[in-house]
Amino acid sequence: MVIKTLRDTRGVTLLELAAVLALLLVLSGGAAIGFRQTNRRALHNASLQLQADMRYAQRRAIMEGRQFGVVFDIPNNNYRIISTRPRRTLRTVQIPNGVQLLESSAPQLLFHPRGTPTAGFRVILEHSGNTQRITASVAGGRIRVFDINEPDYE
Repeated sequence: MVIKTLRDTRGVTLLELAAVLALLLVLSGGAAIGFRQTNRRALHNASLQLQADMRYAQRRAIMEGRQFGVVFDIPNNNYRIISTRPRRTLRTVQIPNGVQLLESSAPQLLFHPRGTPTAGFRVILEHSGNTQRITASVAGGRIRVFDINEPDYE
């Protein structure tokens, strides 16, 4: 049996170098995909939380027979769930780090006691190039989340 020392080796072969580079490429690709999935998950969770809070305000309006709503503070990246009479804040929700409240079609979304919004409404959230839109329709008060990055999100 021959034992080689470091002095006996002349370097790495081209095949060994190619194998190591291929392994590194596969590992870095997997890490990039995992990072992108984490970004999408953070955006999706923030969108679902906002949708749930909008539905909460809608249900409170129906149950209590008065207007409830959601007020958006885009510069501070948060929103408040409010009661209109008496006017008070029930809860303030900070949008999670990395997710940005880009725009809303109005500063606030108010729900009538019958559960429909006072006007059609949309708000857009963004995280690392991924964008989602949340809408509230006047006809029936349906609240939906759309992934804007998909080709046919409508």
